[in-house]
Amino acid sequence: MKIKQIPEDFIVDEALELKISKSKEDYSIIKLTKKGIETFRLTEMLSKILGIKQKFIGFAGLKDKKAMTTQFISLYKVSKEKIESIKIKDVRIRFIGYTKNRINLGDLDGNNFKITLRDLENKFRIPKNIQVENYFDEQRFGNKANTHLVGKALVKRDFREACKILSLDADKNCIQEIRKQPKRLLRFYVAAYQSYLWNKILSEIMFKKKNVVRYEYPLGKIFFSKIRIKNFGIPLINFDLEKDKYVKDVMNKEGIKKEDFIFRELPELVTESRERDAFVDVKNIKCRWSRDELNKGKLKLEVSFFMPKGAYATMVLKKLGALYLKQTKAF
Repeated sequence: MKIKQIPEDFIVDEALELKISKSKEDYSIIKLTKKGIETFRLTEMLSKILGIKQKFIGFAGLKDKKAMTTQFISLYKVSKEKIESIKIKDVRIRFIGYTKNRINLGDLDGNNFKITLRDLENKFRIPKNIQVENYFDEQRFGNKANTHLVGKALVKRDFREACKILSLDADKNCIQEIRKQPKRLLRFYVAAYQSYLWNKILSEIMFKKKNVVRYEYPLGKIFFSKIRIKNFGIPLINFDLEKDKYVKDVMNKEGIKKEDFIFRELPELVTESRERDAFVDVKNIKCRWSRDELNKGKLKLEVSFFMPKGAYATMVLKKLGALYLKQTKAF
């Protein structure tokens, strides 16, 4: 089985409700379709091309590099004419209109996915509805699978290590070097570490349950259930956390305390705790089989579905592989 053989095999279309106005407001809204580029890298490019700071560029969610993705972006005080002059390779930009408010992380309702699985020998059945463990998938941790390590270094106050990972000058004042980075990016690093810890907590919980299968991914072991489980919430570890057994065990293994998330040296990184559902329901899955034009004599399967914000479509594929195909190595 092959996934993402070409970027068009993984199509993501952002679902976001916007109140668009034709008359000029503070924010211009663009609909942006891209492939082969990360959201943060794209905002850097837009910042340079438009001559504005990155903090004036708003988006609702991070989109995968190895995919064809469509998302909405807000630009503060940028004219339609300037937007229409932008040219970036493998990026298509369309001016939508204006809004009074900026687009912020988390504003989206979710994402529509159309994924093509290739190089298949035989047809198999995929259920129309499936419950998926709501793990953060590997793209949450960057191309080098190390964004959580930056967050961990920040939490542990190892600012020299954070500078080394980020290829900053670790011989200078490390806190000052770190402060030169966009605040939004620094918060992302801490959030990546919180995501890593959250995965470990859910994995510990699932390991204790019956009827589960193990799956290896670049950041460790996760477990999928063969049966449906009643949903529950797991907190993202933070300074205002109320600990339970599994949270305490993971924190002890990591050598951290909840007070470590109060950043007196970098107060702009302090955020409040929140819960994340342990499971997500994927409903109304649609499938279409056909010949695979890229792999002679093989079949391809197009799978489409909607997932709420924060959930990972690739985790659906991992679970299908672990439970139905018995070919976890293919993922």
